Amino acid sequence: MVARQFTVEMMHNIFHTAQHPQDPAQQKRSCRKLGAVAITAVLTLSTLAGCSLVSSDEDPQNTENQISVGGPKAIQADMPAIPAGLEQFYEQKVTWEDCNPKSQCAKIEVPLNYEQSSAQTIEIAVKKRPADEKAIGTLLVNPGGPGGSGQEMIDAANYYFPDLVRENFDILGFDPRGVGESTPIDCLDDAELARVLEASYPDNAEGDAQTEADVQKIADGCKEKSGELLPFVGTENAARDMDVIRHLVGDPQLYYLGYSYGTSLGGMYAELFPKNVGRMVLDGAVSTKASNFEQTLAQMKGFEQSLDAYLADCLSADDGSCPFTGSVADAREQISYILKQTLTQPVPSENGRVLTQSALLYGIVTALYDDATWPVLSNSFNMLIKQKNPQFFLMLFDSYIGRDGDTFSNNSMEANWAINCADYGVDGDAAKWAELSAQLAQESPIFGALMEYDDSLCAAWAYHPEAKLQPFKAAGSAPIVVIGTTGDPATPYAWAKEFAQSLDHGLLLTWEGEGHTAYGHSTACVDDAVNAYLLNGTLPEEDLVCPAK
Repeated sequence: MVARQFTVEMMHNIFHTAQHPQDPAQQKRSCRKLGAVAITAVLTLSTLAGCSLVSSDEDPQNTENQISVGGPKAIQADMPAIPAGLEQFYEQKVTWEDCNPKSQCAKIEVPLNYEQSSAQTIEIAVKKRPADEKAIGTLLVNPGGPGGSGQEMIDAANYYFPDLVRENFDILGFDPRGVGESTPIDCLDDAELARVLEASYPDNAEGDAQTEADVQKIADGCKEKSGELLPFVGTENAARDMDVIRHLVGDPQLYYLGYSYGTSLGGMYAELFPKNVGRMVLDGAVSTKASNFEQTLAQMKGFEQSLDAYLADCLSADDGSCPFTGSVADAREQISYILKQTLTQPVPSENGRVLTQSALLYGIVTALYDDATWPVLSNSFNMLIKQKNPQFFLMLFDSYIGRDGDTFSNNSMEANWAINCADYGVDGDAAKWAELSAQLAQESPIFGALMEYDDSLCAAWAYHPEAKLQPFKAAGSAPIVVIGTTGDPATPYAWAKEFAQSLDHGLLLTWEGEGHTAYGHSTACVDDAVNAYLLNGTLPEEDLVCPAK
């Protein structure tokens, strides 16, 4: 799953420049896996847009007919008992401080290891946007990742949440343990991290040796800098932290909205604390049944389909904006050729950086997450093909990895590695990975052929989990709304169906649209149903299907 979501500022900058490019204000294959960023491909390609991407300055879904008669209603329930031995955490005093004009920030203490709660502690960073009116409760939110910052969602609350949600909820974003400001994972210094993430290796003995060296460099760096954290940054412990937060904000049951990897957090919470589930929405569900390889394959095929949909749309334009000619198959060949060329001939930029094959591929993937960014992809290709200017693809790649100039604005990639390796066991060995890579290349000729497949990073990891995540049942929970998008490349629609069916009380809502996740950037059909559920518990109609337009 993708470890990076767009910031609103980055999204607007790219859209502005795309629309105003003149404005200065804005087998043996020819290549192999694309740097260490692709090493955990199974869970590195899925939540870039766990956040909803918006392409205008308008407030999303500001309709007034979304709530059934009676208006917003808080959950009425008794406060659950505090788990034995955790009283000091559930009853701690939280000091909120203003951290921007509309938000308050705090640090919450939790045990490093819940099985030894009296030992070492860590801090969870939380940011809250108080309700514009009287709050019915606190809505916890997570944008995905693993590695995405919930605090960043609060900074962009106007773009994520409609008026009615902002008026009636305190909205709280948290950085899961190991992420951002929550006792963060650290593995490499910024210069070395940048080099590893944009590296592309040739398919020869030298490339194999460099791949192995970089994998080991990452694993050794994480062990040296964050070794004691590695066993405890997984999804289960993060979900336990969520229950501490729920109690501290005074809600008897949890209000929660999770995108992409955030659905795993929500599912795990419901599994651990089914009676504490209040109103939970899981958008862009992640599979816990599929193997690492099966997830990777599904994602790669999803991006192939999104690429074809983009190219068909692009080639149908009659305004000269499409950088390609001929058929969809012809355009795919053109893209394959450009990717092949950048392996041996990276494209230099004006600031001295070069666009490597890895950076180009992830730039393409970034723009395929949402059909709203297809114009950005066309403009990026036009600049690259016609002007030999890689600026836009470098911007897309940087937004993906959290890079800001010569530094990183967050630790999303390092946290992604750590959480994935804490959650999942290692599948297979080098011989099996080579076999699976061949299958990946056959079924995903552009993306799969370049990504390849292996679990070498987690195999080299200092910590190995005893068990991987399992499907969530959440026996006895309140109904949980699961949203699936039929054209989602990163978390395929089948995963949402599977997730909802696994739950004791899962309710599937389908959007027949394109892009990763639906709530907040799809249609009123989706948003009205979700808003009514969050605000007064009115469940969407069973098996609701919302058309694309």
